[in-house]
Amino acid sequence: MEYTELTDYSMPGGTVTAWEPAVDASEWQSDSRQLSYMHLEHARRAVREGSDWYSQWIGTAFRIQRPLDREAFSRTLVAWYRRHEAFRTSVRVHDAGHPQGDLTRITVAADTISVRERAFGSDLEPAEVSELVTEYFNTTVTPLTWPHCIAVTVETPGDDEGFLVVFAADHTVMDAYTQVFAIRELTALYLAEVTGEPHGLAAFGSYLDFSDAERRLGEQIDANNAAVSQWRTFFDDTTTAVQPESIPRFPQFDVPADAPRTIAAQRTPDEGFQATLSDWLLDAADTKRFDAICKAAGSSMAAGIYTALSMTSAALTGSADLRFISPIHTRNAIEWGEAVGWFVGIIPVAVRPGRPLKFTDALTAVAATAAQYKDVGAAPFAPVAELIGGDVTPPGFVVSYIDLRHAEGSTDWEPRAARVLRSATRDADEVYFWINRIPTGVNVSARFPAANAPAVEVFLSTFRATLKEIVAEGDCEYSYRAGAVDRATGIDRAVLSAGSPRGVLGS
Repeated sequence: MEYTELTDYSMPGGTVTAWEPAVDASEWQSDSRQLSYMHLEHARRAVREGSDWYSQWIGTAFRIQRPLDREAFSRTLVAWYRRHEAFRTSVRVHDAGHPQGDLTRITVAADTISVRERAFGSDLEPAEVSELVTEYFNTTVTPLTWPHCIAVTVETPGDDEGFLVVFAADHTVMDAYTQVFAIRELTALYLAEVTGEPHGLAAFGSYLDFSDAERRLGEQIDANNAAVSQWRTFFDDTTTAVQPESIPRFPQFDVPADAPRTIAAQRTPDEGFQATLSDWLLDAADTKRFDAICKAAGSSMAAGIYTALSMTSAALTGSADLRFISPIHTRNAIEWGEAVGWFVGIIPVAVRPGRPLKFTDALTAVAATAAQYKDVGAAPFAPVAELIGGDVTPPGFVVSYIDLRHAEGSTDWEPRAARVLRSATRDADEVYFWINRIPTGVNVSARFPAANAPAVEVFLSTFRATLKEIVAEGDCEYSYRAGAVDRATGIDRAVLSAGSPRGVLGS
């Protein structure tokens, strides 16, 4: 399942209906549970941006393979909002100096929620549907105005087999796992409403309880906490020649005019927004082969992906060392299993393969160094950053690798045209790679500054070429771009590389 902007999803034409949750204003009550650190920071940014806030949401599109029963679908969404307290919370914004803080939580009871239909038009062309739904989500979903999750349906003339569901949510109430889990959950709830049979879904805890517990945990973190010392070590490490800043940045290198670009942004971004792309790195058969090579060398596919990234860096920059931030989920107890919410932390990753000859030689070292900071994810980053001090706030360069093959219903994603979505993102000096393994192979999705497009496209194209060579040959030699000097020795890194360079871009 790809992860793209909605404008890159093939929307059908037809009848578009919005399904908006509603509640009487008098039902909102103050709630003493604290916002999570990420929720608080996100909402504060929305306050600062004010009317400039636009296009910052995540969501999912998928087909339900049954005709649309409008009353049943309305009841489905009511049941969804009632099942998850995260959908029934919002914030109050206070003046500076308010005794309870600048932002406090409010909630409504489950039985106060209803859903109303809003007709957007019929017989619309696919381009009209895409533009209408994108603008609706972009201008409606915010961290400060409820509802924080809205949905639309698209009914296509002549399609009696099913209909398309697309929903968008503010990040404060949803993460990537929620985007995926919702496909099965909404389908099960709808089938239960249509057939009258039990939906069989398990109940989970409330993200609001998790958030409050996270804040109380954060209040206990002091300068002696292991997470503080580990983050400080990571930020103080300036031994990587091509990434000297305290915040890890995307590797810098001169892009040769003849550098191959087999992966490229699908379109030119709107002015002021980041470029974006989605492409396939390996198909299902190649993925199985790559996984087998990693396991035969005593390692994992995750380490293999990191090692191939290291090899790409070496070929383009002369340095095989690589630093980035990696998001991790914080669903650390069964009660949070498939709860709706933003259960995400971050960890630093420092890939240091040493000076290996080949891919398989590097796997063990990469796995060990990449895991060096894995335990810091148990501590929320915000209080750690305050204790460290200085300009250390990520992100800069973010790499996420997730294996979603075993998510329930994953084999149905392709026939149901399922895709996880994100809105366009304001241009910023940050690069994100989402590398996902699913039943049909390995996909990479990326967003990055438009000005960085040539470098990102060459990097990902070289990365894919490296993966393909490993699959084809069973291994792959490290190659260091000539002219890049090793910081520790002062010697050209290409000279340090044993054996002849592969020369992805020459040497």
